[in-house]
Amino acid sequence: MRDREQAVAGTSPEEQSISRMGTAGTFRLLLEFSIPAVVGVVVQMLYNVIDAVYVGHAVGPDGLAATTVSNPSMTAMTAVAMLVGVGGNALAAIRLGERRHDVAEEVLGNSLTLLAFVSVAVWAGSLFALEPILRFSGADDAVLPLAKDFMVPIVAGCPLQFVAFGMNNFIRTAGHPNRALGSMLVGTGANVALGYLFIVVLDGGMRGAGLATVCSWAISAVFVMQFFLKKGSPMPLRRAALRLRPRLALRICALGVAPSVMELGYAVSSAIENNLLVLYGTTDPLGVDGALAVMRVVVAVGMFTFMPMMGIAMGAQPIIGYNYGARKLDRMKRVLLQAIGLAAAITVPLWLSVILVPDLYAHLFGLPDEYMAETAWALVLYLMFIPVLSVQSIGSNYFDATGQALKATLLTLTRQILFLIPLLLYCPRILPGLLPLTPLECVWFAPSLSDLASTLLVSVFLLIERGRLRKLERG
Repeated sequence: MRDREQAVAGTSPEEQSISRMGTAGTFRLLLEFSIPAVVGVVVQMLYNVIDAVYVGHAVGPDGLAATTVSNPSMTAMTAVAMLVGVGGNALAAIRLGERRHDVAEEVLGNSLTLLAFVSVAVWAGSLFALEPILRFSGADDAVLPLAKDFMVPIVAGCPLQFVAFGMNNFIRTAGHPNRALGSMLVGTGANVALGYLFIVVLDGGMRGAGLATVCSWAISAVFVMQFFLKKGSPMPLRRAALRLRPRLALRICALGVAPSVMELGYAVSSAIENNLLVLYGTTDPLGVDGALAVMRVVVAVGMFTFMPMMGIAMGAQPIIGYNYGARKLDRMKRVLLQAIGLAAAITVPLWLSVILVPDLYAHLFGLPDEYMAETAWALVLYLMFIPVLSVQSIGSNYFDATGQALKATLLTLTRQILFLIPLLLYCPRILPGLLPLTPLECVWFAPSLSDLASTLLVSVFLLIERGRLRKLERG
C-alpha cells in the first residue's frame, strides 16, 4: 500500500484518476468502470424497448415495421461514430499507459475533427441514398412513408449523435466512468420523456419519434462536451489538437475498424434479414408486416439481453489498454478473465428470463394477439446461445484494446458477416428438412448459430494470444 501511495504522491488528482488504472485492484477497477457502462447501455436499450412500446401502441404494427427497416440505417450511423470514437478511445488509453498525455490529447482533438467530417459525408449521402437504403432494408409501399418520417430528423441530427456517442468513451478513459454514465442517463432520460410527449401526447407518430431522439442527442452532446471544455479537465480539448494529423487520424480509424465493422455488419445482416422476412413472410401465416413487426420486438429484447456484455467490454477497454501500454501484462490478463466472468454473470439471468417466460416480453409491445405465440418462439430461437457471447464480445474487444486492429476486425467480421450472412441465406433452405422449423423461423435461428461459431473462433485466437503474451513476458 505504501508503494502505491508513493507512486501517486506529488501528482494532481486529475493525473491520479488516470494512473490508478495501473495500480488499483483490478476487479475493483473493473466494477468501477463497467457498472456505469452497463447501466448506461442497458438504460439506452431500455429506451429502445420503450420506444418500440410507444410506437407499437400509438402507430401499430406498421410503425414497428417502419422502425425495423430503419434499423440498418441507424446502425450504420452508429458504426461511423464507433470508427472514430472507439478507435480514438483505444489509442488514447494506450498512450496514457505510456505516460504520453500530450499525444492522448491530440487523439481527442483529432477524433472530434474526424467526427465533424464524417457528419458532412452522412448528410451528403442521405440526400441521394435514404429511400433506396430503406427499400433495400425491406420497406414496402405501406411502410416506406412511415420509415422516411422517422429517418429524416434522425439523419439531420447525426452530428449530435456522433458527439454524444463518439466522444463519451473518452470520459471513461480519463478516469471518470460515472460522468460517462451521467451523459448517457441524461440523454436516455430525455429520450424517454420526449418520446412519450411527441409520440403519445402530441400524436406526432414516427416523425415525433425521430424528433425526440434528436433532441435527446443534443442534450447528451452538451453534457459530454462540457467535460472536455471545463477548467481542470483531466483530458482537456485544446484548439491546437483539432488540427487534423493524417497519420494519427489513420491510426484512430484503424483501431476503430473492428467495432465499426461489427456495427456495419449488423446493418448489412439486418437488411438481409428484413428482405428474407419479406420473402418468407409472404408464404407464412404471419405475413410480411407481421414478420417485420415481430423482428422489431426480437431485436429490441435481444439488444437488451446482449448489451450488458458490451458495457463490460467498454469498461474493461481502457484498463486493458492502459496496462498493455504500461507493459503490466499480468494485470491486463487478469482484467480480461474477470471481464468475461462478469459478463456471463450478468447476462445469464437476463437470458434465462427470456427463455423461460418469452410471453412476458411478447406482450409488452402492443402486438395483435395472433402474433404473440410466434413472437415468443422467435425470441427463444434468436437468443438461444447468447450466454456464450461473453467470450466473443470481451475477447474480440481485447484485441482492439491492445492495438491489434487486424485480428479484432477479422473476429468481428466472423460474427456479423462471414458466418451470419451465409447462415441467413442457407438455413431457411436446409434446416426445415432437418428440424421442425419453418423457413421464417430459420431466419430467426441463424443468428444463434453464428453466435456459437464466432465464439469458438475467438476462443482459438485467445489461446494463441496467451502464447504470444508468454513470449513478451520472457522477453
